[in-house]
Amino acid sequence: MPIVINGQPHEDGRFPLPLTDGPPHILRTSPGQGSLDIGPKDRCPKADLWVDAHQLLRWSCFDAFATPAGSPWPRHIRYTGSDHGFFAWSAGRPIENFSWWPPLSGELQVDARASRIQTLAIYLPAQGGGHLTLHLPDGENAPPLQLSLQGDLSKITVKGEAPGHLSLSPLTSKRSSDAPLQLPELGLLQQTSSLELRNGAGKQPICLHGLKQFPHLSSLALWGQCAHLESLGSLTELTALQLRFMPQLGGLPALDSWPRLEHFIAYNVEEAEGKRLRQQLKAREKLRPWQDYSAVSQLRKPEWWRKEYGRPFSGWPAARAKLAHTAYDLAAKGLGQAQDLEQAQAALRLFTARFNSVKGMETGEREDLGEAVWQLAQLPQAQALGLSAELAQQCFDEARDY
Repeated sequence: MPIVINGQPHEDGRFPLPLTDGPPHILRTSPGQGSLDIGPKDRCPKADLWVDAHQLLRWSCFDAFATPAGSPWPRHIRYTGSDHGFFAWSAGRPIENFSWWPPLSGELQVDARASRIQTLAIYLPAQGGGHLTLHLPDGENAPPLQLSLQGDLSKITVKGEAPGHLSLSPLTSKRSSDAPLQLPELGLLQQTSSLELRNGAGKQPICLHGLKQFPHLSSLALWGQCAHLESLGSLTELTALQLRFMPQLGGLPALDSWPRLEHFIAYNVEEAEGKRLRQQLKAREKLRPWQDYSAVSQLRKPEWWRKEYGRPFSGWPAARAKLAHTAYDLAAKGLGQAQDLEQAQAALRLFTARFNSVKGMETGEREDLGEAVWQLAQLPQAQALGLSAELAQQCFDEARDY
């Protein structure tokens, strides 16, 4: 697919861009490319354009670019940096999708009232201080906005008009045994009518008591590990409810708790509760047909959850995840056969050392291996031999070269 520049089609290739002061950046595109990544090289090694995180950008340098159909190009922009001038730029140039990783270090006030961004995703850093206050478009002429917030949700305050759809992915730990995470008070965002709350299936659960701060919800989608599902019974105005990748559905109210419900999805959920939901779905169908597609599918047994999401390898590339699962199984077997504490420690050292020859280990993967060692140390056979979390960490540190 060619890119149109100032009305003239150009084959995908190399284009000089006056993106910043100094020599132009060289934009290299590939066939069919509709997105663009911009950010510092150390944090975004695969970005299309490398810029310092605190450098000011000339966003208008993209004004000449369009797709063959005439819409602005790029359609999707991912940017890591502190320059928020793209909000003002979008007032005259609509943006279909913008994802922003701001390096917050202090109080940042951003006026986005004139922006014309359809879908805005903001990734709030877990480390360091800083806070973002964002004023969204408001008034009768405000375009509909879908807002996605990920990370430390306490680091943002939103003003203006509540988004038409809100997606929240709060920062949770990797341990499902940790106490449920409490959602912070979200101010203006409490007025949204459509909410998606996302979490990992094997992570620290999110406490659903926090949903009581959303009095106008009509549509709710839940992903991953959640706690206190009985709280959903207070959301009596729901017309749509979706549950995905949820290993625990204990306390979930019966479907007739939501008299206005017209759409229900349960996908990849625990088997026992899933079977009851199927019965309720059919019973409701006999009384009143569903107005929108509704189904309960992919019911999973406890052992499936333990392997697929109980271990910290679910986000790994397939080949490397297979290696990790095999090593984990061998370590668990070794712990089961261990006769004393020394043999148990040897099993953990062997597990750790198996990855010393693996090239290109990412920081997150190294952390996941440390988490796997902690999990192995929690097995009943390891605990019976006196293998503490401290000893497990010592074995991990002694045996690894990564």
